[in-house]
This record gives sequence, structure tokens and C-alpha cells, in this order.
Amino acid sequence: MKHLMIALGALFVFALGTQSAQANLKKDYCSNQEYYTNAGANDGSKYPHLHCGKTFLTYSASSGKHYNFVVGDALKTGTAGSACSKADEQSADALKDIIAEVCTDDSKTCTGC
Repeated sequence: MKHLMIALGALFVFALGTQSAQANLKKDYCSNQEYYTNAGANDGSKYPHLHCGKTFLTYSASSGKHYNFVVGDALKTGTAGSACSKADEQSADALKDIIAEVCTDDSKTCTGC
């Protein structure tokens, strides 16, 4: 019984450590802001911008055009590339650089970045 309790305790500590080591996309790429404009403002009404959460990143080109390029732990390279191309069209260089950084950090190529 003693060994079982030690094993369960070790498993709990390991699981707790793994949870805290997971990326926080909002913190890592958006200065811990929910919205991140090309100028770095936290303003969801100004387009284009990134919409940032702990587990997702979306490039919002306009109120009706969104590119969900990270969902959970999955980087969608095609969508990220399209977001980079759209950011380039909109002269949103800072946002394009962030999208490209996400791709690089994930060791992926996102055509368009």
C-alpha cells in the first residue's frame, strides 16, 4: 500500500508539472492580451488583429474573415500561410512576423510567411 501511495504521488506531481509546462499562446505571442493589433494594442474592434487565447490563435483580417491557425496543440500550416499572405496584403508586418514565429517555433514551414 505504501508503494502504491508513493507511485500515485509521483504520478500526480508529474501530471502537475506537465500541465504547467504547456504553452500559453496568449502569453507567449500576444503580450498576454486577448487581442493584439499590428501596433500592439489590445483592441478587438481594430482590424487586422490577432485574437489570442491560451490554446488558440486566430488572425482576424476583418469582422467576417478569420484564419484559425492554431487550435489546441495543432498548428494548421496552410491556414497560417494564408494568414501570413493576408497580413502582407494588409501591410500588417508585425502580425505577419508573429504568425511566422509561431511556425518557426513549431519547426514547421508555413508557405506565405
